Amino acid sequence: MSDLSVQIIQPVHGAALVAPAPATLKSTVTGDSSGLFFKWFSSLNSAASATQPELNADHSAAILNWTAPLPEFGSHVLVLAATDQEGIDLSSINTVKRSAMAGGAPPQAPAPCVVHRLAPQILTPSSDGQSLSKASTTLEFLAPIRWAKEDPPGSGTWVADQDYQKMNGIGMKFHLAPAGGPDPAHSADIALDLVSLTFFRRSNNTWFRWTGALPANLGTGNYTLALVATGGNGTASVTGQVVLTP
Repeated sequence: MSDLSVQIIQPVHGAALVAPAPATLKSTVTGDSSGLFFKWFSSLNSAASATQPELNADHSAAILNWTAPLPEFGSHVLVLAATDQEGIDLSSINTVKRSAMAGGAPPQAPAPCVVHRLAPQILTPSSDGQSLSKASTTLEFLAPIRWAKEDPPGSGTWVADQDYQKMNGIGMKFHLAPAGGPDPAHSADIALDLVSLTFFRRSNNTWFRWTGALPANLGTGNYTLALVATGGNGTASVTGQVVLTP
């Protein structure tokens, strides 16, 4: 009998998943798979509970190839586990005789699987047609779901989640361009150093806040404001219409 092993085929490590398209999860098993139960895990699974921390309720071999929503914005560490016990209680874990695992985060995982869900969202300005002062303006936008954590739990105090931030692969920027056609001379990017930004909690989400003067080359009047998120080999953006004033 060959040694038991599992391998994640899709998504590949570093892949971008652009919302709202679901993620296709594919894997293979080497060795005797009879009597095994299969579970997919994501480090950003907001639906995880004490009784079902895994993504899938069906633990049969059919779940080796399936489609998962993975809606959470941010960098997901994916793990596929195979064991000969279905339960997650301590008694079941202690009686596991055959198991294998694939995925995980670098550098510990020999074949890691970290993928980046791109789902940018602008909070402020909240609607089209709002005015932004070139001299000083505030932009607020969605942060990756695990950018901050409540510490201690239930305290209402939120701090940077250093474990997530160390492996975050999401980058973001704003782009402003005159409405109505290309005008590079009066267009500009606002680079965003996420770690240095203020963050706050609202509506059960963490949001970033950027405050400052807009690039000097921008004009006034009607502009398109785009928030661009990048990760892995992908890009996603969301846009709104604003009016720039001096």
